[in-house]
Amino acid sequence: MKNILVTLCLCTGISNVSEAQNVLLINNATIVSPERDDARADQNILIEDGRIIKISTDAISVGASHKVIDAAGKFLTPGIMDSHVHVSSVPGLGFPGEAKPEMYPDLLKVYFKQQPRSFLYHGVTQVLDPNPGMSKEYFVNAPLHPDYMRCEVITAPGTFPFVEKPQEVAVKLFPYYVIEENPKELVDGQLSASDRTPQKMVSEIAQSGASCVKLYFEDGYGEDSQWAMMDAKTLIEIDAAAKEHGLLVLAHANELEMQKAALDAGVDIIAHGMWNWAGANSEQGVPDKVAETLNRIMADNVGYMASQMIIEGLGKLMLDQSINDPEFKKVVPAELIEWFKTDDAKWFREEVRLGFGSDISPEEVAEIFLYVIAKRGRRAMMHLYNSGYSLLLGSDFPGSQTFANQPGLTSFRELELMADAGVSLRDVMAAATINNAKQFSIDDDYGTVTEGKIANLLILNKNPFDDVKAWNDIDKVILHGQEHDRDEFLASAN
Repeated sequence: MKNILVTLCLCTGISNVSEAQNVLLINNATIVSPERDDARADQNILIEDGRIIKISTDAISVGASHKVIDAAGKFLTPGIMDSHVHVSSVPGLGFPGEAKPEMYPDLLKVYFKQQPRSFLYHGVTQVLDPNPGMSKEYFVNAPLHPDYMRCEVITAPGTFPFVEKPQEVAVKLFPYYVIEENPKELVDGQLSASDRTPQKMVSEIAQSGASCVKLYFEDGYGEDSQWAMMDAKTLIEIDAAAKEHGLLVLAHANELEMQKAALDAGVDIIAHGMWNWAGANSEQGVPDKVAETLNRIMADNVGYMASQMIIEGLGKLMLDQSINDPEFKKVVPAELIEWFKTDDAKWFREEVRLGFGSDISPEEVAEIFLYVIAKRGRRAMMHLYNSGYSLLLGSDFPGSQTFANQPGLTSFRELELMADAGVSLRDVMAAATINNAKQFSIDDDYGTVTEGKIANLLILNKNPFDDVKAWNDIDKVILHGQEHDRDEFLASAN
């Protein structure tokens, strides 16, 4: 399957450099790319009209008016792809259209202006948004932004996440909802079940230009089961229609039984780590019934995003000191940082705390997230990795209404968590680059430093095969062949 996920007006081969409109030459770089065993030093890279045209150890000549970068002592890598971000969701507030974000229009404005720049500051040059919401235009219309791809959600009344929202909000956030057979209640009182069949909704999604369908497998938070789920028949029909239209199916599922249901439905990608183990939460290692499902993920060749930063972000939300994170000042507008310090900004923290009981402290909740739930997800991820299975970078930024996760920074910290868990630095790079490109069938354009590919590249000051922190030591970001100093994307420069 090959989908065209992004429409790009780029030429791929211009024989005469002097005739090319946009030329960039990078000299003396050390190329670090996931398909190569070793770094390649003293490489010269010619970029024309947004694509890599030539890579050579021989000198390359360009016109006097063309841009030349001397990258001696520096490392050239592919740009990062985070394949699970929500560009419409504002950290600490949520999705516009909901009550809380609508109270702060000025904060939304400054956030959406900075957000794409924050991704670029951290070297994220491609994103996939599985739930675009109503505000993606802020992102895609920004003067500079990572290349944007999206899924569209199919849900149904009475199921998560539709059931969590007021009806008038839900139909706007999730316009491709289905009406299953013999519905108890039609959403708008007019549409019949035949108007919103799985086949029709998938067809409309395909026509919209989306590259995938997202389904939610969620019957309740944690150990609770308070929500209905779409019928198995509906899920199978959605999967069949998606395959007919060449769309991938991506699943929200973070609990053992939910991931089993996702596999039964034939999904292509599971977009969360397995944090809840259906009665086996207290067991050490990886219990047999958990390993069985993880092994099935491998046998079915289902893509896997560990999305560890969701739990990390919830844990840090509970700690007052998180607001003093020095990295925030680089990518978060000052107005937002000041608001995060207010009592009103603690609304979601209190909501999460009360979910554990009225007598528990925020610090105790943080311990549960950071040292109990997170460890289960890490063990599940490492079971796959130690079995030789490839991972995908998908941070699920921001993951919830936590302000502890910020654009781009969350992607970098997801890579750090992979490395801390024991994933090799070579495989960390692969997760952030070529694995995502292959999973979403865009590896002809992205994922490696290769002739013919789109020039979304990073120049790093350190070798990422030596230190994961190299991904946060960026000298330059190259987006479609255009060079940018990293500091151009600082929040203070906006």
